Amino acid sequence: MKTVKILNAIAISLPIVLGFIGIGINDSTGNYFAYALYSTMLTGFIQVLLGIFLLYNDPKNIAIQLYIATTLLFFLTWYLEVELFHTDILVYILVPIPLLLALFLSIVIYKKASL
Repeated sequence: MKTVKILNAIAISLPIVLGFIGIGINDSTGNYFAYALYSTMLTGFIQVLLGIFLLYNDPKNIAIQLYIATTLLFFLTWYLEVELFHTDILVYILVPIPLLLALFLSIVIYKKASL
């Protein structure tokens, strides 16, 4: 569980560190901010893998089941929005969901690690 906690901390901190580097060196081209945005996809990928790993190790944990179900629902909704609906309001609703999922999984990991 300690390894999962460390991997999650690295995944969460990577975009933040890259963003602060961009601010610190006054990156006028915006390269570090672009790297920070790209690394959020890596963060999401790592967190989905961690969620699957945690579900495999503890399939009866309701919080992990909720995380996986919500993640699947998010991707299904995004796919349907792109392919069928094409509504801006749905995009505005979906944009903050990955941040909330990352926060939720982090809380679950840290609570589970402290037990």
